[in-house]
Amino acid sequence: LLVIDRALGTITLQLLAESAPQTVSHITDIGNSKLYDGTSFYRSDFVIQFGLHGTGRTSGKLSVNETGSTGTVISNTRGTASVAHFDVPDCGGSELFINLGDNAHIDSAY
Repeated sequence: LLVIDRALGTITLQLLAESAPQTVSHITDIGNSKLYDGTSFYRSDFVIQFGLHGTGRTSGKLSVNETGSTGTVISNTRGTASVAHFDVPDCGGSELFINLGDNAHIDSAY
């Protein structure tokens, strides 16, 4: 579990290590190192996004194709979370987003 405490409440994300073991390990390491502490949600259109963007902190990049290694695809439905990346697949780092609605149109990108 990844627990995110905010002034308006707590968000708890269940991390699916069986589907994305390297991603879950990477995100867990960031959380355990307290790098997410004090970060803000900065996007609120079809997702809410948070991470180390703009903090001056870094976690390194996650360069792995989890879908290729496990064969599992989890759809971006309301309430699910995913690692964000910048226009290049398999280059996620510390940015996570939570889907505010069903966003199957981005399944092949994230």
